[in-house]
Amino acid sequence: MNPTLPFIVVEDRQNKTLAACRESAARAGEPLLVLAETDAGPAYERFCRSYVHLSSNTPEFEKICFRRYFLLAQFLESNPAVGSFVLIDSDVLLFDGVGGHVARLVGKSDFSGSSMQSADGWNPCQISPHVSYWTANGLRRFVAYVLDSYATPSGRRKLREIAARFAARGVRGGVSDMTLLYLWARATGNDAPINRVHEGMVIDHNINGTHNHQLREFKVLGGAKRVTFGEGKAWLSNTADSGLTRVVALHFQGSAKMAMPYALHGHMRTVAAVTYAMQMARTAKNRAFRAGNLLRRLFDARRVPHASASK
Repeated sequence: MNPTLPFIVVEDRQNKTLAACRESAARAGEPLLVLAETDAGPAYERFCRSYVHLSSNTPEFEKICFRRYFLLAQFLESNPAVGSFVLIDSDVLLFDGVGGHVARLVGKSDFSGSSMQSADGWNPCQISPHVSYWTANGLRRFVAYVLDSYATPSGRRKLREIAARFAARGVRGGVSDMTLLYLWARATGNDAPINRVHEGMVIDHNINGTHNHQLREFKVLGGAKRVTFGEGKAWLSNTADSGLTRVVALHFQGSAKMAMPYALHGHMRTVAAVTYAMQMARTAKNRAFRAGNLLRRLFDARRVPHASASK
């Protein structure tokens, strides 16, 4: 493991989200490298030829998510001194101590990503890379796994089975890079979550709500986890007791990105208000998706007998 873990963002857009991420890394004293390349090479082209779209998101979005791993593989090939690193999304704010926390947490793993326990027995088969630790060897092995999964009948069959579970449940999502991360991490013994509490410190899975790795783990204010600042550090309020847990990275998933500049400067009541408004909009959108999905299933169920009778 490198004495100082480099943090890497794969992002070709210059925007306020990335600017806030950069500023947070500088404040935390962590080295942040931004990979802005878009040409991911022949391996990525091969992936695109075999890619099968099994998501409610657009094919373009899903393929861009996969592209980052191929870009990272090229970067590591050109920079063999980088033996391990932390991949973060541009919608993450870093705080003091995050590099040391990750180094102590991961042990000898080749990978550690973020996951959340199931609320009702539903397993979406996902590990998020928004803050994820990698060794160079782990990244290369994962890219090979992705290529094999889409190129072989057995790999595609496994992905279609997962997509069918999303469709049957009537929820947005499906197969993404997070699905492949889940399957690969489970198969290789690299599924210990990076967002578990360790030595009184934690990495946020998603600021939009009470759950982290455990269900109902932290208190909320408005539409986001309640964050307080003291002694130059950020803290989450535990739900199980009156204690605090030091948070070293916050993930502003989805529309919560709008609240990043406010959080960076400690305006957490504004964060609460903005995320609450976004939460209401997201709830309405998800309800509309479920209603539309139910109508399509009812229409298809009535159409099949009619088609059979007309033959």
